[in-house]
Amino acid sequence: MNKELIPNFLTLSNCLFGFLSIITTANGKLIYSSVFIILAMLADRYDGIVARKLGVTSAIGKELDSLCDAVSFGVAPALLVYTKSIGVTDLVIAKALILIICGAYACCGVYRLARFNVSTLTGGFYQGVPITTCGCILAILSFSFINVPSLALLILTAIFSYLMVSNIKIKKI
Repeated sequence: MNKELIPNFLTLSNCLFGFLSIITTANGKLIYSSVFIILAMLADRYDGIVARKLGVTSAIGKELDSLCDAVSFGVAPALLVYTKSIGVTDLVIAKALILIICGAYACCGVYRLARFNVSTLTGGFYQGVPITTCGCILAILSFSFINVPSLALLILTAIFSYLMVSNIKIKKI
């Protein structure tokens, strides 16, 4: 077996979990959607570790990772927050604002990933808060038993949008 396939399998598992999160959100199963985002995080956490241990890191692996992260931690949480928030209001202006906030989150996340891929920042720091962190926090806070008000979730989504594209430096762990 080609050992390059192992980390790529984990990376693609991340994307599959993101896709499953989107499908379960569309079917109103928001708890499952959150769980799939958490599973995507686990796959994302270990793909790079496994690639480095096996000595098979590559440019394609880095790009593939970012594309999968865009699905799992950008689009999936944005749709989850949108779906959770849209049902609490009948006001057209509020629904438009929810759409804008969630759309901005997905776009800021993708921008952050692109900036990361071309970044020359050194010294063990990330520029902006990682999309994985933001997406997982939104997923955890979307669990129905945590009972975070939709307004608070939307405000946090807007804050995360800004933090992902900000110039704040975050120490790599």
